[in-house]
Amino acid sequence: MPRIVFRSRFNQVLSIVAWVALGAVALGTLLTPGAFTAAPGIVLGAVSGAALVWALLWSPYVAVDDEAAEVANVLMEYRVPWAALIHVDTRYALVLHTPQRRISATAAPAPGAMTSVRAARAHRRSGTPAQPGVRPGELPTTDSGRAAELVRDRWHHLRDTGRIESGVADRIPLQARPRLTAIVAIVLGVTGLVGAILLA
Repeated sequence: MPRIVFRSRFNQVLSIVAWVALGAVALGTLLTPGAFTAAPGIVLGAVSGAALVWALLWSPYVAVDDEAAEVANVLMEYRVPWAALIHVDTRYALVLHTPQRRISATAAPAPGAMTSVRAARAHRRSGTPAQPGVRPGELPTTDSGRAAELVRDRWHHLRDTGRIESGVADRIPLQARPRLTAIVAIVLGVTGLVGAILLA
């Protein structure tokens, strides 16, 4: 089965709005009479802000393939082999439980109170019968619910077809590594914003 990547719809929309706003403010400022001398600072600030938006909002994701589930947070990336996974939770965010640790996904937070109400209404309108005791974070109209469904569907499919070895979760190592691209984007973004302020 192919690799599938999940990103938060809310974060994607927020990123696009932020990028458009940064571009509009930069363009509007550059078109102001007498703004030529401030152009380097304006452009640097807009580009730096865009880099931060990408690193903090757009880049985190959850992915699945036939070997493992992958959680990319802002600074760290984790790869959880299916044989190491013992539980999937959505109380505060999508969390993958293994014997060694719990890995939360910043790309799939559980909904807040207002979002929970809207998600429950949307779920009822879809005609899907509500199950008693289901957390708002489990609803398929939420980021955590969609990501959890993606992980569970692949996990259960592989388990049911006999492709996951059972009883070895405590012996399967997890892979964790820093997300160098995102870290560089954050460092350059913060440095650029400081530079833009000094150039202003």
